[in-house]
Amino acid sequence: MALILVVDDEPDLLALLVDQVSSLGYDVVAARDGAEGLRLALDRRPDVILTDVIMPYMDGPEMLDRLRSRPETHAIPVIALTALTDRRTRNRLGALGVRSHLAKPYTLRELAQRISEAIPPSAWGDPATGAGKRPPSLPPRTRR
Repeated sequence: MALILVVDDEPDLLALLVDQVSSLGYDVVAARDGAEGLRLALDRRPDVILTDVIMPYMDGPEMLDRLRSRPETHAIPVIALTALTDRRTRNRLGALGVRSHLAKPYTLRELAQRISEAIPPSAWGDPATGAGKRPPSLPPRTRR
């Protein structure tokens, strides 16, 4: 199963993200700031990183800059979670290799879609046995 690293300094949002990503069928590891996110990315080598942009101690872009400078983590897909959607921020994130960004607030369907698109095929599991098979890309819709 794919491992997703979630990095956010807001405890309530971090807990929500962990719950949401887990509910989509992924394994999750969480970090409270960029420094902890950097350490966990180096230790655990996640398949995708979801990170806030503005954080204390080490912000998302600084964490990504450090990850991109290391051969073992330079290719990890990153999805930025941010309330900043201006062109300057998007350009800065793009220069750091951010695959996509999700504007806060976002929907669970948007989150599921972005993660599904970012997961490298090597994280899908063994197609012959079905072990670790890729979860559905979108949560089911509820009927009303």
